[in-house]
Amino acid sequence: MDELIQRLEQNLLGRCVMIERREGDWAGNIDGGGVVSLGVPWRIVAQGRIAFADEDDGQKFGLPSPVDGEVEANRLLAGKPIIGITIDDETGDLTVMFEGNLRLDAFNNSAGYEGWQIDLPPDLGGMWVIALGGGEISVFV
Repeated sequence: MDELIQRLEQNLLGRCVMIERREGDWAGNIDGGGVVSLGVPWRIVAQGRIAFADEDDGQKFGLPSPVDGEVEANRLLAGKPIIGITIDDETGDLTVMFEGNLRLDAFNNSAGYEGWQIDLPPDLGGMWVIALGGGEISVFV
């Protein structure tokens, strides 16, 4: 796992991410190419608290209008480069750390279904990382 983290960090550190809501999931589009597909629960933690979670999208929470998850996630991550990546050895949970004491957590929630994926084009390492059900990680280069 250490070698995978090293390869990911080599290609992603210093890059920013823009969140996009898609029809069936969410995507973290990486500056310069590549995407983190988020088909599992995910959240952004800022200053030690949950600042936004995917389930917050469209909720009103007593506000004048429902939360626009894409807008809120991008507000939080705007201009914040990636400074580190971790993948839990047991569960395959992904954490992407950003400058400014921010992190994005994606957590596998199935023993059978695939979770998140990272797809990097050739100029960013040319790899496809898939969090498998049960917590295993598969890498294609």
